[in-house]
Amino acid sequence: MLHMALKKRKIQGIWSSRWTFLAAATGLVVSLGNFWRTPQELGHNGGGVFLVIYLACVLFIMLPIAVAEVRIAVRARGNPIHAVDQLAHYAKASKHWSLVTQIATITALLLAANGAVVSSWLLAYIEKMAAGVMDGASLNAVAAEFTNLLADPDLMRFWQRVFIAMVVLLSAMNVVRGMAGLLRVLLPVLLLVLFGIVYYSYALGDFSSAVKWMFTLRMDDLTWRGGFSALQHAFYTLSIGTGALMAYGAYFPSGRSITRQLFALVVIDAGVLILAGLAILALVFDQHIVPGRGPALLFISLPFSFGNLVFGDIAGTAFFLLLSILSLTTIVALMEPLVAYLVERWAFWRPMAALTAGSLILICGDLVISSLAPGSELRWHARSLMEWVDILSANILLPLSAWCFVLFAAWRVPKIVYGVRDGWFESVFFWLWQALLRYIAPPAILLVLVVGLYLRVTA
Repeated sequence: MLHMALKKRKIQGIWSSRWTFLAAATGLVVSLGNFWRTPQELGHNGGGVFLVIYLACVLFIMLPIAVAEVRIAVRARGNPIHAVDQLAHYAKASKHWSLVTQIATITALLLAANGAVVSSWLLAYIEKMAAGVMDGASLNAVAAEFTNLLADPDLMRFWQRVFIAMVVLLSAMNVVRGMAGLLRVLLPVLLLVLFGIVYYSYALGDFSSAVKWMFTLRMDDLTWRGGFSALQHAFYTLSIGTGALMAYGAYFPSGRSITRQLFALVVIDAGVLILAGLAILALVFDQHIVPGRGPALLFISLPFSFGNLVFGDIAGTAFFLLLSILSLTTIVALMEPLVAYLVERWAFWRPMAALTAGSLILICGDLVISSLAPGSELRWHARSLMEWVDILSANILLPLSAWCFVLFAAWRVPKIVYGVRDGWFESVFFWLWQALLRYIAPPAILLVLVVGLYLRVTA
């Protein structure tokens, strides 16, 4: 009955296995935030206490939302806009619900634009580390290298174009035969490089201080802002509100457990976060400097640490290569909602759809780069366009689209869509999942929207 009611579009294929989906989804959720944001917040806000709160938020708030996203995508077998539109029609709900995923698609592109700019920095630093620019350099000299990069828009645009060209080439591949095969190769390589970096930091860095910083239970260091930060980072970790997980979920093979795969995804993401945090902090603490946050950590603290360690140029090159590949797979995933929509709704040739999405990211990224130059006219109230795009996408549109989607998935989508089986265990599990989706997730995401925006604009 349901399958007959939903008008399915011809999708581009099905992942060859659930493991392929897991590899693709890992490429989405394991992002730069695992390296430059969460580990430092963890250390500053109670260590192990922050980690417990973070994991609880992921498992009991964000995971149920992710399950809803993928189940809806599998049922509708189409891009996020099509999926929500069809299910709204089936449930006799307002046709305007599809605006939620339209906003999510735009949000994903804005996030990708900022991500492409940061990726240009990563590519530039691969060259710098390989050339030994940081060898023996002082902290001030390393900081000056990053400052000079931000003051050179031509160099950033060059590396941005190189990066977007790689993104377009990967996105243009056939989902089943091309992208899936490449992801199956990339992810094991990434894990090997990550374990190599961890071993390097264990052998040469201050590993014991990193362990103490991240895992010691320090209740006195946890403030309400720290607790909120754990919720906020949990929200960002699964890319809720971008439609990317839905887009990949449309290719999920039938007859496989969605919940198990997404739980495995959470475990992988948490594992990478912990390993990355230990590796980074061990290297930074070894040089007796306070770990910074965001770009300051990745492009000043860490290059300085690598530059003052044996074989630091090799390890630093591998590290920035690792981050570049992670950023590549993340931005390809963020493009997928638009690419899938253009292919399925407007019959675009997939390479042309990928080129269209990449061009939009490039245009926005060029404007962002222009705003970073000193004295740029694209700065308002002492903030660059990059900061304003981040506020608009990460602090407004992302939680707003996620909140609206949760309301739709929890209250408007019929139970039959989720394929609930008969039996007491399945019924209890569904009741618990639906309760979390209906009563816990909406106020939590609303908190992320309101409090997160307030803290960001008043900072």
